[in-house]
Formats: sequence, structure tokens, C-alpha cells
Amino acid sequence: MKLLKRCYPEARITAILPEHGPLTEHLQALVDELVVREMAILRRGELLGRLPAFVKGLPGRVRLARVDCSKHDLIYINTVVVLDFILASWLPGGRAFIHVREAPGILARTVFSLLLAPSRAGLIFNSRFTKRIFSLVRWKSSCVIHNAAEDFHSIKPVDAGGDGLKVLLLGRFNAMKGQKLLLEAVAGMSEGERRSLKIRMVGNAFRGQECHEGRIREQVVQDGLEEIVEMMDFCACPAELFEWADVVVVPSTRPESFGRTAIEAMSAGRCVIAADHGGVLEIITPAVDGLLFKANDAVDLRDQIRRLLNDRGMVSRMGRQGRAKFRSRFTEQCYEEKLASLLTTGNCSCEDSGIIGISD
Repeated sequence: MKLLKRCYPEARITAILPEHGPLTEHLQALVDELVVREMAILRRGELLGRLPAFVKGLPGRVRLARVDCSKHDLIYINTVVVLDFILASWLPGGRAFIHVREAPGILARTVFSLLLAPSRAGLIFNSRFTKRIFSLVRWKSSCVIHNAAEDFHSIKPVDAGGDGLKVLLLGRFNAMKGQKLLLEAVAGMSEGERRSLKIRMVGNAFRGQECHEGRIREQVVQDGLEEIVEMMDFCACPAELFEWADVVVVPSTRPESFGRTAIEAMSAGRCVIAADHGGVLEIITPAVDGLLFKANDAVDLRDQIRRLLNDRGMVSRMGRQGRAKFRSRFTEQCYEEKLASLLTTGNCSCEDSGIIGISD
């Protein structure tokens, strides 16, 4: 929203949210009008048990979205799950862009692609990986703009002469974030190695998925890792966590569309160990600014942790190099320059194919 204000200082900006949440207060200070109303959000967990009501209310919500689109010159839809506005974008009226940030399974991806295909909106993908897996809409005008993150420049570099290794995992407790895989990797280490480790897992489960967190807690006890593993609630300001950590691990069991945690860690000068799939492959250069392990392979993850445990100099060196890459490619300024170019001129500097025009 700050970017839109800078691009269009005289414009009247309206933001529409499906519910009150953490964004509400921030947006109120940035927009001229904030609307909170029920929307047609395609989330499997929320659809289960209320599908008939969802379908019944869909035509009315699409009409409302259509009215909103017709009243505005520019429409920015920040996710593919906003069904009412996606459907409204099928019809003429106003320049529209849809930001594709998700990497769902093949069935959901096919459904989303069929919804995006008739849209008159330009598509913005958050990685080349995301663009590639949405192959059914590759013929549409599109642009790749990598995500950005806050610059944690004030955090001190990792001390190459320290002892042990402090490992941080940030993410929701669910089946794909890899908490279980990290525990399996650490459980297979020697007793001496484990005594040299401290691990923090930070996050919460989505409503209705609390069982995932419970299983991780049980596994910590079963593997005898209570002395080295600390589980903490979600933290909106992770600077202190990055300052504590030597290494940040991203052990996702399914490919993620980008890997924002990785660039946040690099911003803080922290070495990253990540699974070798998804958008993170566009972030990390192995053995230069991070390490990759074979996805879903606890033994390979263990080996990469062991490499850093035995070489603090590597931890410090890759952290510094990761921070340099962040500043050259993933700052908010880099992101805003590309998005501003797209919104104001219809062009952006695409990561993999030069300048690509976005047309209605």
C-alpha cells in the first residue's frame, strides 16, 4: 500500500479484507477506505462443512466484486484464493493484476489455472518455480518478481570462534514445514553432537490443525531431545530470534513457492540450510551463501548440520555472503522498483526473461 501511495499520490485507495486481523490496523493508516466483508475465499479447511452455503452466496459476492472492479482504475488481487475477484476479473473494466504466491498440489493447481485462464488480469509470480508449475497459463502475459523481506542489518554477524550451533526453524506446525524431519535428523546424531546443539522451533498451528504441534511435542520427548529443543509461539518480530541463531533451517517436505524465511535469514547474516526444491533454489547458491540437502532426506539434512557444527568459519562466511546477496536482490527497495514499474507502465524487469509487457 505504501508503494501504491507513492506511485499514485493523488489516487483514492480502497482495501478489502475478508475479516479483521493483524493487517487491519496497518492498512487503516495507509488507505482511504478499508472494507471488511465476507468474501469467497478458496481454502479447503474453511470450505469443508459449508460448501452449500459457499456456493449459494458466490453469485452475490461476485456481483459485489464486479462493482468494486468497475469503480477503480487499478485492481491488485494479492492471492489466487480470492475467488469472487478472480471471477470478476474475467470481464472488462479496470487494469487488474493477480499475484500468484502459492504452490499447491496438482489438483488445486489445475483448478486455479482454469480460473486464471479466462481472466483479463496480468499475472505476477513470486518465483520462476511458481510460474513453471502453473504451466496451463504459461501463454498469458506474466512477470516474475521475487519476494522481499525486512533488512535486519543491525544484527551482528555470527562469531566464527564460537562453540556449538544454535539452529532456528520458523514456520507453522503442519505436515509440510519439516519440523518432524529436523527432529529425525538430530535424533540420529551422536550424544556429543547433540550436546553441542540448541534448537528453537517457532510457530503455531492453524486453527483445527493443532494435532501437528502435539505430535512434534510427543516426538521431542520420545527422542529424548527435551534438553536441546525449545518450542516457542509465533513471533511477529523475529529479529531477536535471528540474533540468537547461528543457522536457519528450511526443511520443507513439499516445494514452497518461494522461501521468504530464507531471505529473512540472509538479511540477518545467518547461514541457511534448505531442502533442494521449490523457489528456494532461486535464492541459495550451495556452499556460497547456504547449504542444500536432498528434500525429505533426514540423513542428508543431518550431514549438512554436522558440516556446520564442525566448521564455524563456514557458518560465519556463508552468513556474510548471504547478507550481501540479500542486499543486491531481495530488499524491499528492489521489490518495489520492479512492482512500481509493472503497475505504472505495464512492464517489469523479469528475473528470467528481460522486460515482459503485462496487458489486460
